[in-house]
Parts: sequence; C-alpha cells; structure tokens
Amino acid sequence: DWIYNSNDKKTYSMILGTHNSGSSGKLVWWQRPFSFLLNLTSRCQRKSIKQQLSDEVKLFNLQVAFYNGEWHFSHGLCIYKEKLIDSLIAMKAASTIKQPIYFQLYLDKSFFCKQQKERFQQLVNNIKEYLCSEYFVMLSAGVEGSDEFHYKAEKSIDKREHYWTLSWSKAFGKCILDFLPLPLLHAKRYNKTYKQECASRYLMLDFYDI
Repeated sequence: DWIYNSNDKKTYSMILGTHNSGSSGKLVWWQRPFSFLLNLTSRCQRKSIKQQLSDEVKLFNLQVAFYNGEWHFSHGLCIYKEKLIDSLIAMKAASTIKQPIYFQLYLDKSFFCKQQKERFQQLVNNIKEYLCSEYFVMLSAGVEGSDEFHYKAEKSIDKREHYWTLSWSKAFGKCILDFLPLPLLHAKRYNKTYKQECASRYLMLDFYDI
C-alpha cells in the first residue's frame, strides 16, 4: 500500500491501480517503426505488469484484442506483443488472501482487429472458471467505450480513476496542453495532486510511478 500524510492531520492507506496496465511493452513487429508516434497517445504505463506487481499495484485495467489467434494487450491503434494469459498467470501467482489482486477486463475497439465478442465471452468464462479465486478477482468484463458488459462481480471496491479523457479536458482543462491526448504529459502535470487528494481506497492512474 502507498501511505500518504496530508498536513499531518490524517494518515490513510491507498491501494494503487493502473489504467491500460498492459500498454508498457513492445508493439507487434509491423508497428514498431512507428512506435514513437503511436506511443505518444496510446502508452499509459512504462513498467510491465510484473514490475507493477513488484511495486505492489493491486488493481489492473486490462484492455485486449484478438490478434493472430491469441489475446494481446491493445489500445486503439496499438497492439502489444505481450499476451494476456502470461500476465494473468503472474497476477494470480502474486495474489494472496491478505493482499488480493483485482482486475477489469475490456474488449478493445481496436483499429486493426475486429471485435470478437463471442470469443471474448468464452475468454471471460474461462477466466472465471480456471483462474479467478477468492483473492484473484475479476471485477468486470465488458466492451471498451460502451455499457455492454459480459460480467460484473458481486464484489465491488471503492475506487477513483484519474487519467486523461476528452470529458475530463472539457470539464477541467486549464490550457491547451490539457486538451491534448498525451497520457504521459497529463500524468506529469496531475498525478501528484491525484495521489495527495484521493480519499478512496483505490486510485487508478496512467504512469502511476510519476
């Protein structure tokens, strides 16, 4: 847990979460020549999920697309080399009764991959049956950017999510930089404030380590 003290008036424990948790890795081979441009708007983390687990991240937002016969992490234009199953296994191995691991799973509206909703439903069923446990919990599974859900757990957690979105920029943007879809820039400008002011149990961030 990350511990923060606010003006020495109160101390509370905050469990950290990551948005687009699987977007730190290498792109698939044919996208790598364009990685600098693609990652400007699509990369939301700079540490792998295994590194995030080492930093005691406990809540993961996983966005996936079905590519070349397997589930890969994805974000818009980007398809990442890392496979979902490898990270799920690592996450489950790190979970304990005292320190559960939570995750959300979303089917990406990928620019290059057709949404495979039936395959996604089967994926969700397999994860529920073979991987989930009392302390490795899938909170929800749905279609990114819509209200279409394939699964919602009975268990919920008190969390706040803070990262750049168009709705955030319209509501809170103060200068031209706030209207640009640049997750790293947003994290550098606002993460410290988000951490200091968060009063919920879980906080989900882009570039959590900034």
